[in-house]
Amino acid sequence: MKPNPKSQPIEQRITPSQLDQDPTPKNNIYQLKLVGGRSSDSERLHHMRDGCVVLYKRSQSTVWQVRFKLFDLKWHSFTTKHKDLEYARRVASTLYDRARFAEEMGLPLQTKTFGVVAQACVKQMDLEIEQGLKVRTCLDYQRVIRKYLIPFFGKYNLTNIDIATVRKFELWRNEQMGSVPKASTLMTHASAYSRVIDLAVERGWLSANTPVPRLSRRGKKSVARPGFTAEEIRKLLAFMPEWAESDAHRHTGRQIKLLLRDYVEILLATGMRAGRESLNLLWQHVEWYQAGDLRYLRIWVSGKTGGRWLIAKHRAAEALERLAIRQKTVGMNLEAAIAAKLPVKVFAYDDGTQPYAFQGTFKRMLAVAGLSRDSSSGQERTLYSLRHTYATMELLAGTDIHTLVELPL
Repeated sequence: MKPNPKSQPIEQRITPSQLDQDPTPKNNIYQLKLVGGRSSDSERLHHMRDGCVVLYKRSQSTVWQVRFKLFDLKWHSFTTKHKDLEYARRVASTLYDRARFAEEMGLPLQTKTFGVVAQACVKQMDLEIEQGLKVRTCLDYQRVIRKYLIPFFGKYNLTNIDIATVRKFELWRNEQMGSVPKASTLMTHASAYSRVIDLAVERGWLSANTPVPRLSRRGKKSVARPGFTAEEIRKLLAFMPEWAESDAHRHTGRQIKLLLRDYVEILLATGMRAGRESLNLLWQHVEWYQAGDLRYLRIWVSGKTGGRWLIAKHRAAEALERLAIRQKTVGMNLEAAIAAKLPVKVFAYDDGTQPYAFQGTFKRMLAVAGLSRDSSSGQERTLYSLRHTYATMELLAGTDIHTLVELPL
């Protein structure tokens, strides 16, 4: 009876011809594994350097990974990019030695390109925007990062950005913009760039000791925005009531004139920003504030620099009362409207809708009133002139400059 070849030991089933083809048959035998079987821990885990360095394989990977602890007592993990254990051992030793040297020299263990860090910075600012933290500022920074910083610096390693690179960027940016930016624009660009660098340091991708050149903040000096004199404000306040009640071709035409009058008076009485900050104001954000025997109107706004309280001048109460009575969704006097805490827009037409913007109507009103341009500079006035005027009047009235600094312009 012939013996069954499958019942023979595996060593006996290797023919002489197979031995000739494979010069190291024993190694191949030792490497045989059961198909579908589970690897033992010894096959997926190896220790080196007296246990300080660990080689391991992830459950679904055939590539060796390495992890080790340094003086900071934190695990640092890297891929060896090798499936062969001996090659992986060599790479792991090199990575460990380099990491110890970098730690002693105060250098980062991992480096990133500017583009990777910038994208992480944009995501971080997305979270800040969701939380309502300096929304306008974050949006400005994101625009700068996407439009200028990533297109130029994106592929640069952070440690490779030097003074010459920064100067090349500044020349490139000026060409893209078509002019030399004003100092205020350069401040925004420099701050956005610094946010990226600071995040890299915070996450250990760049050593705090590594000198990274910053962007220049020197540019064209910004021209002061035009405002109104005290006499011009008196003239404007006296002109608006009759102008607002004058005939208009359409109902919405008269509505926006009435609304603009109240809008202007409240901006002059609070220093509130024109645009998103004021247009998002709700009735539930207006309340009375008691300070001893005095009672003030207090208004909560959230804009470019985040949320803050504004104390309104007394004349703001009359404008708010007109708005409350005129709006069908409110339809009550100011006292009742404040007590009701309604989640309804303050600056709205009688049907609750809002105009897209006030700038065009404001410009036409100033033209009729003869107040379009600043008499000293010749500049054309805008809605922002109201905020500038508020700050100027407060300084002239003796308000401490540090108090006004808390109301960023």
